[in-house]
Amino acid sequence: MTNRRLNFTLRFVVVALLLTVAVVLVNAVLGSMAPLRLDLTEDGLYTVSPAAKRILTGLQVPVQVKYYITESSGLPPELQNLERDVSDKLSEFAVISGGKLSFSVVDPSKDDELAEKIAAKNIRPFQVQTIDRDAMGIKLVYSAIEISYLDKDPELLPQILPQSLATLEYDLCTAVTRLTRDIDPVVAIFASRPRMDPQMVQLYMQMGQAPPEPPEVYSLIGQVLQSQAYDVRPVQITADSPIPEEATTLVVLAPKTLEQRQLYEINRFVQRGGRLVLATQDYEFNYGPSQQGGFSYTPTPQQSNVAALLDAWGIAVSDAILMDTNTEVLAIPSERNVGGLRLQVQEPVQNPVQIKVTPDQLNDDTSITNGLGSMLYLWGSRLELDEALLEGAGIKPEVLFTSSNGAWEANYVPGPLAPMSLLQNPDRMLGAVPLAVLLKGELPNGWADGEIPFWNSTVDSLRVATPVEEFVPVQSAVVVVGCSKMFEDSFLQMVPGNAMLLLNAVDALTLGDDLIEIRAKVTTVRSLRPLGEGARLLIKLVVIGLVPMAVGLFGIYRHLRRRRQEARFLAAQGALQGGR
Repeated sequence: MTNRRLNFTLRFVVVALLLTVAVVLVNAVLGSMAPLRLDLTEDGLYTVSPAAKRILTGLQVPVQVKYYITESSGLPPELQNLERDVSDKLSEFAVISGGKLSFSVVDPSKDDELAEKIAAKNIRPFQVQTIDRDAMGIKLVYSAIEISYLDKDPELLPQILPQSLATLEYDLCTAVTRLTRDIDPVVAIFASRPRMDPQMVQLYMQMGQAPPEPPEVYSLIGQVLQSQAYDVRPVQITADSPIPEEATTLVVLAPKTLEQRQLYEINRFVQRGGRLVLATQDYEFNYGPSQQGGFSYTPTPQQSNVAALLDAWGIAVSDAILMDTNTEVLAIPSERNVGGLRLQVQEPVQNPVQIKVTPDQLNDDTSITNGLGSMLYLWGSRLELDEALLEGAGIKPEVLFTSSNGAWEANYVPGPLAPMSLLQNPDRMLGAVPLAVLLKGELPNGWADGEIPFWNSTVDSLRVATPVEEFVPVQSAVVVVGCSKMFEDSFLQMVPGNAMLLLNAVDALTLGDDLIEIRAKVTTVRSLRPLGEGARLLIKLVVIGLVPMAVGLFGIYRHLRRRRQEARFLAAQGALQGGR
């Protein structure tokens, strides 16, 4: 009996040890694997994107991530799961990176020395509102991420909240990309300024004063690019302010009448492999009161001469005024007489030159426009492509977005637009036409023959003819947009899609597609598509007529059914009584 007990005890201990070892091994194996998740969202919002995997698996040197967060007991209820959610994501990133990305979770509120140390790095607690015992209160909490790489200054995500989880993948990969690249890419920006009214210039001259510099209307673009760690350099493309040799990408906005030498320098930049984003504007509009009520719309040509540059690349900007049935409502300041007082009010205006580009007009096959929301294409023009020239040069253009199928054109005539031109013209309907195009390849050289143009400021005695240099064909890329107004500061702030388009274009040309693919998961906006008259009528019939009719028919059916049931019951009762 004693031997039997010893054998049983020995077997029990051995089996328990084997099970413990097996559990530890299985846990170690499963812990090194990415967790399995079922992501039912259309865009895979909760699945690590292939682009993020490429960035993380491409790490050559370890990256350390520290998540500073107050202990969950010190957090308000809505933040108590935040540490777990962020740790889950960081754990998944660590597994994907093959151990090159490591992370730790630290509570600085328990270590005064650590709190002082990270405060020097601008990591500080922030206030959150809490409800404790039916009373509103304020708590100071930590929730920030520090990403370190070699001896470089760390990147910070200073405030991590539940709503930050949607962008954590993009924010982390962006920080890793900044840290692991050798230098910040240089982006040069050439942006024209609005011209002052000649009468105002003459008035200043008569007063003996120099006219003031017109205000900058494209200053926000530089700030947006700098926030993404680009080395942004404004240029005038002159002898004193040339395109930097180290520039990777050149952004040209609203070019007016450029010197031939300026056009040559832009072409030279592209021929040497530089990337170009060019947004041009053929017309601007003045809104004024109309005698018939409402507003009149007067187009003003912008005297752009970029055709000399674009013709060689097989692109032309239409000189007609583009209109569309997809329109955006803008608030235009106007004066009204209220009680004898002249007050300025904002009046909503909608007309066919205020073109709205909806998501269904975007090319989802390219990273630049994939996932973008709606955009305002204000007073822009359509682009015309010379298919034969492009095919001969071996360049296949990618249309980034188009007008709607309800687009048409009107010829430019000095003065306000005629009311009839604002109506659809069956003879000038265009269908969906290109509004922005991406060209990739060895772009033709428009200055292959001849001499280098002189700067207008060059003294005649120094003008010595110089033959155009020969360029070795290299791969380049150009994005052309037939509207620059959409990138002015006010419209970048008003329409996020406009800012994202420009940022995506610069990112794609400068860095590649990875970060844009990740950002597309964040910027997707679901908007209701405009309905035609037929669809609206059908919806009204269904809501107003069909639903009440269905309810009435169901009521009649129920009433008749109950009458039949009652008749059968009475007949059965009569038969039962007759049988007795």
